[in-house]
Amino acid sequence: MSSNLDDFLSDVEWKKVKKTKNLLLILRDAYTCGVPAMIAKSLTDRLKEAGNYEFYLGTPPKELRLIASFLLTEFNTNPSIIVNLLPALWKRHGREDAVLYGIILANINPDLLTENIWVFFSNSLRKQEPADDVLSVCEELIRAKRPFPSIEILNLLCAKGIIFHQLVLFILFQKFKNNQHLTHDEMKMISSCPGSSDLIIRIKNRVINN
Repeated sequence: MSSNLDDFLSDVEWKKVKKTKNLLLILRDAYTCGVPAMIAKSLTDRLKEAGNYEFYLGTPPKELRLIASFLLTEFNTNPSIIVNLLPALWKRHGREDAVLYGIILANINPDLLTENIWVFFSNSLRKQEPADDVLSVCEELIRAKRPFPSIEILNLLCAKGIIFHQLVLFILFQKFKNNQHLTHDEMKMISSCPGSSDLIIRIKNRVINN
């Protein structure tokens, strides 16, 4: 871990951090501490604009995983702080926020959530989302061995609108990659998924053609 990031995280008085707003400010500073010294700002600025992010600092995934681990450890006795942080991270939606969201959601005790973990994620979604970010969270959840949602939940999500149907596509794509059987109804969800982005078209074609 970056020594700057290590020092920063160790110096924070975590027990005094109770409000989500304050925690968001601390995390924004932590991301900066984890940015490699040689990263080009011109590159991160272009990526920020391309992804419509609030910010894109270039903090590597390894540093973000360590930040997540630190948070889960520090707030182990007060996990509601982490549960409340998650939708705020997604709403602010810096690039690092989106990645950290997925890492934390995948590793938090799902019993702390008041609803199914996939429904919790869907309730964080905005009217428009970078497809790559939604797919990344799905990958994190399956990597952490979270169970796939039931057909009832999938149907519920599809009925909620376009962005939620696309979430279902990304979920079922993980099932496809894991060589798990896709039912007739699930294949219909995939083939009928709306969206014209290259990523969505590639995923649909890959699943349908195989």
